[in-house]
Amino acid sequence: MSLTAAEARRIALSFPGTLEKMSYGTPAIFIGKQLFVRIGTREPDTLMLGASSFEARDLLIQSDPATFFVTEHFRSYKGLLARLKTLDRKTLRALLERRWREIAPKKLRQERG
Repeated sequence: MSLTAAEARRIALSFPGTLEKMSYGTPAIFIGKQLFVRIGTREPDTLMLGASSFEARDLLIQSDPATFFVTEHFRSYKGLLARLKTLDRKTLRALLERRWREIAPKKLRQERG
């Protein structure tokens, strides 16, 4: 069930239009100028995922607080942190698919279908 940072990176980079670069000293995956996912944060063994709204973020945290959380630093951002040790591949892929559809350029979305 546990994911490694390398597996999370591979899953994120499997989406069309992704580009890896550093963000705040940690590896991050972008789609254009939009942050897709950060691999590693100030918290060890975590990912930083974008959320479409504060409500969506809070719902994820409420539904699985062992996996999803925010620190004070991230409280004012529409994003959340996920612990790799409790995040499964299927959930990560579903969350990234949703985020990809939110931020990918229209052309990429049309090509993917």
